[in-house]
Amino acid sequence: RGLRAAFSLSNRRRPSAVLCAMSALVTGITWLWTPIGLMGFLHLLIAFKPDVLPEKIRDKFEKNRKNWCGVVGMDISSNVFWGFFGTCKISGLLAIHGLMGPALDMVANVCWILMMVGAVYTHVMLKEPIGAPAACLGLMVVRLIALAL
Repeated sequence: RGLRAAFSLSNRRRPSAVLCAMSALVTGITWLWTPIGLMGFLHLLIAFKPDVLPEKIRDKFEKNRKNWCGVVGMDISSNVFWGFFGTCKISGLLAIHGLMGPALDMVANVCWILMMVGAVYTHVMLKEPIGAPAACLGLMVVRLIALAL
């Protein structure tokens, strides 16, 4: 309740129809987000069993990793880098589905927003279209607002 109150735009009671609509919106976005979270398994594959993936996918992931290594100014091994992202995506997915309680649902939503800001940045730096990560960022911002109401 503490985090929910901190993010709440108002403490006054809302009509139940609005609450139902916000709940449906959160649920809908959560299920739309599920394939993105499940990509965490692909991240774990690239981290620990990259040979099972096509070279084209491995190359794309390597460009992304090198981009972020340049940002932080150090080389992060592929298994550490992608293992971290895979773990974050899978645990974040479980959290937004409510399996870790309401407080971590809110925290995970904020973390997803930060990850999507990073995804937009990555697409800009790699000169790739930003439409998909920007739309995902927008979805998670809307979800956070709906969750907070």
